Amino acid sequence: MRPGSNKCSNLCFKAIAGGDVTNEKAGASALILGALSFIALMAVHPSHTDGPPLLGALTLGAIVHGAAFATQPILLFGFWQLTQWIGDRALARLGLCFYALAAMLTILAASMSGLVIPQIIAVAHHANGALMPGPVDPNSLQPLANYSVWLNRSFASIHVVYFAVAMLLWSIAWARRGVLSWVVRGVGAVVGVGVVAWAASGTMTLEAQHGALLVTVVQMAWTLLAATAMLISRDTK
Repeated sequence: MRPGSNKCSNLCFKAIAGGDVTNEKAGASALILGALSFIALMAVHPSHTDGPPLLGALTLGAIVHGAAFATQPILLFGFWQLTQWIGDRALARLGLCFYALAAMLTILAASMSGLVIPQIIAVAHHANGALMPGPVDPNSLQPLANYSVWLNRSFASIHVVYFAVAMLLWSIAWARRGVLSWVVRGVGAVVGVGVVAWAASGTMTLEAQHGALLVTVVQMAWTLLAATAMLISRDTK
């Protein structure tokens, strides 16, 4: 292992373990953990059917969406520290606001596909433990399921756009110098504008393991670049 990689790994470990590290390095470690976790989640995200239980009563969908709930506060903490490290400028703060809303939209989208739709399916099949607050018309379940899918995709679409806008704002506000900083700024601008343009074209599809995975990979790749810039910086506060 190269010395630089070993140093980066040690910093991540100390930050997660609560060692004596700066807030910026702890935030960078949170971004790395959150970004890698999110890529892995989208890579195994079930496309349509949830499948059999994998861990106790938990299906793959339940595990994926539960982990998605957990990663959002971690990423939000990381981006909060990134905003302060960049220089805490107005545009950077605005970027943080966009990402905070994007994180909430992710939670809403995951709630639709991870909590609401499984309950609809459970009620339709009269499964044990299905939540039935009252008499349910079987004919109403399919329209309700369709509506939940539309909500899920709408929340997901707005999430990637808001995240893209946040990346663009952070890239513009980035005040740090160095080759890596210029790379982060350039990649952030290209990805940010590209995702927004793709969404505006009306051709964006966010099916799991296809469009959603592609957008997740490029956005989280930028997140990893930004976190690396924070970790190797010599003038963190």
